[in-house]
Amino acid sequence: MTEDFIARATLLDQGYSIQGLYAVLDGACLPGLPERLEVSNAAFECLFQGDAAEDLRDVAPYLVEVAQGGELLRDFVDTQDTPQAMWHKRPGILIATDMEIAPLRKHLRRFLRVTVEARPYLFRFWEAAPARVYFQAVQTQERRSRWFLPRDGGRVDAFLLPDPEKDGLWVAGPGPSGAVDETAAAPLRPFNLSEPELLALRSARTRDNLAEMVALLTQTFPEQVAGKEPAGLERQVQRSVGRAWEFGIRQRANAFRIAAWDLHAEGAFEDLDPEAKIRAILELPVGEADKMRRLAARVAELDRPSL
Repeated sequence: MTEDFIARATLLDQGYSIQGLYAVLDGACLPGLPERLEVSNAAFECLFQGDAAEDLRDVAPYLVEVAQGGELLRDFVDTQDTPQAMWHKRPGILIATDMEIAPLRKHLRRFLRVTVEARPYLFRFWEAAPARVYFQAVQTQERRSRWFLPRDGGRVDAFLLPDPEKDGLWVAGPGPSGAVDETAAAPLRPFNLSEPELLALRSARTRDNLAEMVALLTQTFPEQVAGKEPAGLERQVQRSVGRAWEFGIRQRANAFRIAAWDLHAEGAFEDLDPEAKIRAILELPVGEADKMRRLAARVAELDRPSL
């Protein structure tokens, strides 16, 4: 596969001509997915195993074999507002390969866990937006080959990542023709993220969080947002989030609350406290939850219309 992008309509017009197709579907975005798969004719496996597969059954990722021209692929690219349509629900990704489902599942499970700053994290590579950011950030052919040349044999031809804004799928392939040495054994060391890959993912997440905060502020406080230019509002929220970070407030819900207080104050909300108690609370060496409780109590004490 050499295309950089496949229009969604192309899959429809050409009868789903891609050979050997699987989907990794996100149960967290598709309510009732396990039950839907159980009554289908598709072969499927949960990417989690053991207690996690049972406890997180309704929100787990599932590897599903997709038949050419079949119902599941038709639903995957369907843009209609119907219960079975998936396209706008961020359903997951597609994988082109001639591998069987069991070895492909084993291969993909090697990418589930990563360690960042000595803490384990789940790498949700089946989310199309971060997956695209990740593959664009991979700098060496050796690191890219880990995804496309499974350790136990076989080959992944491409990861197809939905892009609803462009109405198609972005193709992450193994690289230029001849660049992948198919005789080379995949490295045995655990998969992890390089610094450039981690930085790219963090930057993308920050941009997404910022956009979501701006949208939520606009929806929640239309009177305060009225008359503000979108770019100016975004910069204001970015300043609020950056200031919150400096004071040890890093959870998104808490950063949003700081941004909302700033929006009502038309500036740094702590500047409206005549006794500077808010500033003192912000600078306290206490946990984030404790700090937010103290801030909320002080804001309630002030009882100012602007807050």
